[in-house]
Amino acid sequence: MTAKEFWEEFKDLEEGLRHELKFVKREKRLETFSYLCAQLDDYCSGLTLNIIYPEKKTNKNYVLTISCAGHRDLLIYVNRLVDLAPEIKHWIIKALVVGKKETVSKMMLEPFMCDGFSITPKDIRFTVYSWDPEKDIFDLLLLLPLNLAGIEDGELENAFITIFEELWGERFVGEKINCLFFTHNANFEYDFFDLEMLEVCLNSFE
Repeated sequence: MTAKEFWEEFKDLEEGLRHELKFVKREKRLETFSYLCAQLDDYCSGLTLNIIYPEKKTNKNYVLTISCAGHRDLLIYVNRLVDLAPEIKHWIIKALVVGKKETVSKMMLEPFMCDGFSITPKDIRFTVYSWDPEKDIFDLLLLLPLNLAGIEDGELENAFITIFEELWGERFVGEKINCLFFTHNANFEYDFFDLEMLEVCLNSFE
């Protein structure tokens, strides 16, 4: 499926989608939404649709965000799809999840709930493990508190990618983060910094 074909499908189905979002109970299957997700997957596997509902009794639009979960290789497909999106009444179409940079300091104090554990960003420190100057991407080493010692690395990586997207946005994750590594050893050979400094630190490399 091409980007143009996806938007043609979306225009044909968006009225039904709005009806589902408004009237179908959340625990029920949203058939139109599921169909559009399958069409998006046909355009490019790994992309997802995120919808923000307008407030009730307002004339605001639905916000449709095309996401790629921070995968660098998929950014081009997201940008291409959104660039080709037509004007569609009732909808604002955006590329990638945007971070909440204006509230990063506050969010550092709030625990992010994961499946069976929680992570409070202020308890996390980081260091740059390696940098590829040609691609401008980084491997990071995160210093974790001992309460996260029993969590598998795969679960931790998924959790931290989600947290980074919430804080600094999906584009930052996709363009800057390559791999995450974890340690509980504060006596490591590297100097560690507060997680709040991550974006400023990575953007300072030249």
